[in-house]
Amino acid sequence: MSKLVTKNSSGAGEGHSFNNIIYSKSPDNKYRYALGTKGKKTLYCFGINPSTATPEKYDPTVTRVKKVALKNGFDSVVMLNIYPLRATNPDDLPERINHDEHISNSPYAKAIS
Repeated sequence: MSKLVTKNSSGAGEGHSFNNIIYSKSPDNKYRYALGTKGKKTLYCFGINPSTATPEKYDPTVTRVKKVALKNGFDSVVMLNIYPLRATNPDDLPERINHDEHISNSPYAKAIS
């Protein structure tokens, strides 16, 4: 299991400045388990699978979720995914789910809640 990284920093996502960055991925960057920032009122959002977003540069999905969260009174967002395999298009995911990969998200969801 990859280590859950939480750090204080400025520069979470392009054009954003937040503290308490949460970013967890596999060493080979093939899987992403958690991405975002944790504030006083955090929105936890589950997607299908992660794309290319990093703390330094959010992808369009994370950017849209962050925008909606801020408009609705949240001060931060943490993105989690049903399946941790990175793919820019969900159609590129394997047809058969790898159960071990799927359940590998659970410890991260529990750790940040």
